[in-house]
Amino acid sequence: MPEKQTRRRFLTAAGAGAASLLAGCGSDTSAPTDGSGDGSDEDGSGDGSTGSDGADGGDGSDGSMDDSESDDDSEETSGGSGGVLNMMATGNIQTLDPINAKGSGAGYDQYGRSLMEFTDGQYPPEPALAEGYELSEDGLTYTFDLKQGVTFHDGSELTAEDVVYSFRRLAESENSRNQDDIIGETMRIQHERDASRTTPSGEATADDIVPGSLAVEAVDDYTFEMTLASPFQYTLYQIAGGAFAVLPAGAVGDVEGYDGEYGYNEFFSTANGGPTYAGLGPFQVDSWTKGSQIQLSAFDDYYGEGPELDGITYTVVSDGQTRLNRFRNGSAHIIESLPTASFNPDNVSIEERNGNRSVGTYSFGNGTTVNYGEIPALTTEYIVFNTLNVPLPVRRAFAYAMNQHEIAQNVYKGTGKPAYHITPPAPYPTFEDGQSGEAAYDAHAESGANSNTEFGADGYPYGYGETRLDDARAVMEEAGYGPDNRFSLTATTISGDDGYRQVFTRLQPKLNSAYIDMEITEASFGTIISQAISGSMEVFGLGDGMEYPGPQNFLRFLYGANPSTQFTRWGAENSYYTEEYRQIAMDAWAENYAAEGTSEEDHNEAFQTVEEMNWASVQELPFLHPASQRLWHDSVDVEMYGVMENQTFDQVTLDE
Repeated sequence: MPEKQTRRRFLTAAGAGAASLLAGCGSDTSAPTDGSGDGSDEDGSGDGSTGSDGADGGDGSDGSMDDSESDDDSEETSGGSGGVLNMMATGNIQTLDPINAKGSGAGYDQYGRSLMEFTDGQYPPEPALAEGYELSEDGLTYTFDLKQGVTFHDGSELTAEDVVYSFRRLAESENSRNQDDIIGETMRIQHERDASRTTPSGEATADDIVPGSLAVEAVDDYTFEMTLASPFQYTLYQIAGGAFAVLPAGAVGDVEGYDGEYGYNEFFSTANGGPTYAGLGPFQVDSWTKGSQIQLSAFDDYYGEGPELDGITYTVVSDGQTRLNRFRNGSAHIIESLPTASFNPDNVSIEERNGNRSVGTYSFGNGTTVNYGEIPALTTEYIVFNTLNVPLPVRRAFAYAMNQHEIAQNVYKGTGKPAYHITPPAPYPTFEDGQSGEAAYDAHAESGANSNTEFGADGYPYGYGETRLDDARAVMEEAGYGPDNRFSLTATTISGDDGYRQVFTRLQPKLNSAYIDMEITEASFGTIISQAISGSMEVFGLGDGMEYPGPQNFLRFLYGANPSTQFTRWGAENSYYTEEYRQIAMDAWAENYAAEGTSEEDHNEAFQTVEEMNWASVQELPFLHPASQRLWHDSVDVEMYGVMENQTFDQVTLDE
């Protein structure tokens, strides 16, 4: 199975200055997580997932431990009565700032809270900090009644001003990497733009909002109001994400009008004895060893029920096999997915199905059996091309060389669905009454059903379920490449993720026959995100999980607008792009999605067109829609999470 290393899920050290490049998904809670927040969404989004501690820096350690190490030094804290749950995170824990890390990080769902939440990963979202809400008739103004008597970890009481401050930080702070979630291409709260801050070509930038112009208001102490620029059907989903976590007003002074009680790295990191972070979750940050471990303790004044545990310890273990060994020897109570090479589907016994969740047991073959859960993820695994460095013929040669069906079956052992679109099957746009997203997905990929352009008329153009090396060589030869004029590049894969490495390794000899010499290297997830932001990589593997089940969640990063802020740089000055393809995609988005008065049918047409233009341009080459897994010992009373994949452990208990 693919390791949980999407932009949506993990904190990484990516550098706080590149705010506009991160806007998509994010975290590793217990389960994968929030979805709010990636990664990604595209452009860093995230991640998922990504984050930084600002200028404070990390310790440079990846936090890996060998099998002899354990968490026996974890201190038990007061609060609950159920012991300390030992968890593992795959990426370095570098920040607690919800706007800097897309949505979350290790443990986010345990110490952070937003107005809405996906209870146990189920949607639609439900009120969390809100008692309820009202929506104006024009679909623009949301009025939230806040719960009263809700206490931050510093003892202060939640008010509407805290929500205003937190939303303004997301939109205005130089530390925010997720402005696109609040003033972007989909959910956009009304605000004024400073035209002097746009790029020379008119592109929006991360700091083009006029400070204080965001249409958010504290009507009174317990009433918060926000007004959108245009109606957006997934508003409540979006604000359930981790990037919208509420913090005490004026905690740090990175928004105009707030001096800040603490320095940024004092509140969110380890400067001056920090973190002094104060959230609203059932667990509070007790201690933190940057890059390796974070310990949470039960918060006695949590507004909800529980927590039953005394605390939770998240230890960073970057290597998949080491995580598996730690789980098997009992050093960790839960593992989120098995290393691809170690997973044996024959060892799975499904005993119960609840909707799209499957629960049963997994046998390790030595008499050890543990609990097992599986759910189709709203995730796409893909290869990203930096179009500043990789010409279109090379990108198309990759597509001809890849066989998604073979990868799904032989690398991921049949647990995921071969991917031909960036949008996962379940939320894929439909075009017939009663048609499922998966049926529409398959019909378009196999035969071009409901296609909008010549490029998608016959379905996936590079070979559905097959490798076409003759075509790979032909497209390279047509561009002037051959035995004496080869193209060389470096592909970067996430350290410890054998799935991505196997994908590149299987492609390597095929590409070699098409005059492409590919070197494969590894880097930590944080390094990959940082280098993707700077544009220093040529090709890399990444995954992205949805913050809400709508195609626009991913496709907002692929239709060609703001290319300088995207990982692919497609359409940026000096990039290898085809203006015709970009214009088709941008026109479809502007006229069929973003324009006033457009219908769901119009939106679906726009989504399909953007998918077809990604086929034409090969900005991102999808190969798998994975299933998410969880394994846990009998000593843990925990539920399998739902499709949004986040979960709070306020009701989890241990029996050991």
